[in-house]
Amino acid sequence: MQPVFRRDFIAAAAALALPASAQQRDRVVAVGDVHGDLDRFIDVLSMAGLVGDRQQWTGGSAQLVQLGNLVGRGPKSREAIDYLRKLGLEARKARGRVWCLTGSQEAMRMYGDLSDVPAQEYGLYANKKSQAARERLYQLHIAQMEATGDIRKRLDLNLGYRQQWEKEHPLGEMELLQAFSAQGVYGKWLAEQQAALRLADTLFVHAGISPKYAEWSESRLNSRVKEELATGAKPGDDAICRDPRGPLWWRGFAQDSDASLEAHVGQLLSRHGVKRIVVGHSPTEGRGVVSRLGGKLILADVGLSSRFGGRRACVVIEGGEAAALDQGQRLQLR
Repeated sequence: MQPVFRRDFIAAAAALALPASAQQRDRVVAVGDVHGDLDRFIDVLSMAGLVGDRQQWTGGSAQLVQLGNLVGRGPKSREAIDYLRKLGLEARKARGRVWCLTGSQEAMRMYGDLSDVPAQEYGLYANKKSQAARERLYQLHIAQMEATGDIRKRLDLNLGYRQQWEKEHPLGEMELLQAFSAQGVYGKWLAEQQAALRLADTLFVHAGISPKYAEWSESRLNSRVKEELATGAKPGDDAICRDPRGPLWWRGFAQDSDASLEAHVGQLLSRHGVKRIVVGHSPTEGRGVVSRLGGKLILADVGLSSRFGGRRACVVIEGGEAAALDQGQRLQLR
């Protein structure tokens, strides 16, 4: 008896779940936060009929919207971003499109916050020059402390200080920061992406649009985010990329009551000329894709990463209707 592999099962389930119109031009697939779990991401893309056995684009003219937080926390963040960039090139050749929204994790890396970078990822960026580069950084650090002239502040005189400093600054750290800087290979690519994206009658955003930004247009949101990522949003600035009520962080769409959201969501739909908003960022805690307010608001962060449960689900929009694909089963969203 031939063994049945996980991805084969998913593809077979998808064949039953997807309608015959799966390749029509208006088909959009939205996938929530990946968090560096490339294997689960490919599983979902396969389930949705967007990639084949060799992980190549097979979605034809369909469009894929990855809702941000492609990177961060998981061990394959670099592989995930490399894969999505490659998939985007393949999709364009087939007249399809791949979008990657700017998420909180992408912004964190671009302004130098590495708190959610897993330890094993740094080594992927290290090279033969990394040891010397880290030594220069350490010597600069020591010179800055010596310049204070106050021996009481000389933490480097404590036993084991250097070992602790090196632990906090692993090899590859400087190269990772460079790669995600505005001039780096990944930073340049991320700077081209959108914080808010409208496709036909749907608005996609990573976290949500709070009342604070209810009057902002998509172009204003996008230009402000791109400007901050290019220049580095500093704490204390009026920075949208760091604002808890900004589109990369606000969790109101997931946490606030229907009664408190109804008027606000209605205003946003009218403002942007759409019938629904699809967001990620806030895990739905085992409930899969969640529809609120009669389908006007769709929560798509299903905990795809194995760190958050590994649920394989996404949103599919075609013919003006939204559905969820969940473990190979098609569920209409209302």
